Amino acid sequence: VLKFFAAGVTFYGMSTFQGPLLSIRSVNALGHYTDWIIGHVHGGTLGWNGLMAAGMFYWLVPRLYGTKLYSRAAANLHFYVGTIGILIYMVAMWASGITQGLMWQAETEGGGLLYPNFIETVDAIRPMYWARLVGGTAYFLGFCLQAWNLLMTIKGNEPVETSIEVVVEDTEDEGSWKAVVLSKPVIGTVIAGVLVAGMAIANSVVSTVLVVAALAVAIGTALAVQAANAGSDGPNWHRLLEGRALLFTVFTTVAILIGGIAELIPTIVLGAHERTTSAMEPYTALELHGRDVYIQEGCYTCHSQMIRPFTWENARYPGGVSNAADSVWDHPFQWGSKRTGPDLARESAMNRGPVWHYNHMLDPRSTSEGSIMPFYTHLREDPVDFDMTQSKLGVMQMLGVPYDNAAVLGGEADAHAQARSIAAALASDVELDGLPDGVDIPLEDSQLVALIAYLERLGRNESAWVQASSESTEDSDD
Repeated sequence: VLKFFAAGVTFYGMSTFQGPLLSIRSVNALGHYTDWIIGHVHGGTLGWNGLMAAGMFYWLVPRLYGTKLYSRAAANLHFYVGTIGILIYMVAMWASGITQGLMWQAETEGGGLLYPNFIETVDAIRPMYWARLVGGTAYFLGFCLQAWNLLMTIKGNEPVETSIEVVVEDTEDEGSWKAVVLSKPVIGTVIAGVLVAGMAIANSVVSTVLVVAALAVAIGTALAVQAANAGSDGPNWHRLLEGRALLFTVFTTVAILIGGIAELIPTIVLGAHERTTSAMEPYTALELHGRDVYIQEGCYTCHSQMIRPFTWENARYPGGVSNAADSVWDHPFQWGSKRTGPDLARESAMNRGPVWHYNHMLDPRSTSEGSIMPFYTHLREDPVDFDMTQSKLGVMQMLGVPYDNAAVLGGEADAHAQARSIAAALASDVELDGLPDGVDIPLEDSQLVALIAYLERLGRNESAWVQASSESTEDSDD
């Protein structure tokens, strides 16, 4: 049991060291979107929480059933298999993540990308994924061994029943709740908070004075409370607060609300500004369906939509750095946190075209040799639920997306029209012999076409379909 606890604490220390390390800008620039983060979180979850939980079960279950653990040897084997397994997993992901980050950043002497093809990175880290599989499997088998060991321990035994006599001691009066609310720590905190809040409406000079004053109040309050506690034989302020569950809950809630409001208000204000000034047009009805397919298939788990302000990212993804306006109509945003595949924020700037996307979804290796992306042939077989178009547009309208009523009411017809346009563009290159085997819906009704519409929109302020429709209308007017 102690071995599991010691290992768990060790993994905890490793995780809490990596967290602050990854908050450093240069380190985060290297590690973000890479497998390093996968290794970090799995080390914490499986190494820390998992091994601690295993140790607790080994300690608790035999005592609950009044017997000895069925096999100490199996428990020891679980420890070594699980610990070595998660270590292999973590080290593989660390190596993979650092390799990814360095290869993405690598530049030639002339300033270009040394590895411009994203697949080059995938090929380099492929052995790490096999190591990850081996380590993860070993860790999982260790817990299967524990499950067997605990079941054999329980088998044929009944839970232990016992009773304990609890002596209830008389509680002393520790003062009223008013004394806690009006105490020095609370008053000092309120004064410091007001001073900090004043920075929102003050200039830089006054803000500096307010910060210094807030720090002085905070330090002075802490010293005053410490002196009062040292000279008193009674319970200190924290003890008085912790003994009052309701008051403690209220104070905690207020602190959380203050922090939440401080983060939310700037975002809300900025969001309102972006909505009124953004040149970004809302998604068309079909693009919105395609976006739902993107979410439904979990594409955001392997592709990001956030190009950072680094030279190597600008070189890899033409179209410029991402900004708030890019996702102003996204509910929710699709920024992502992992790049198993390339970023898609400026996908339209790659000029791949519908045929490329069609082939890529049905057979990723046909367009990107060495890709580890799975097949998405079912998207050709699954129809879009066009009956939901009006409801989806209506929900977006309620969330602030500027669809007028005509766009909502005519959304289904518009989605069908755009789908037919994309299908017509594909007709000369795909499905020349009719519908594929096992498919009984026309191409324009498939989720694949909706997803293509969405991917072709990414990185554009306005849908190419809308632009083409507008130009067609202008030509007819002329």
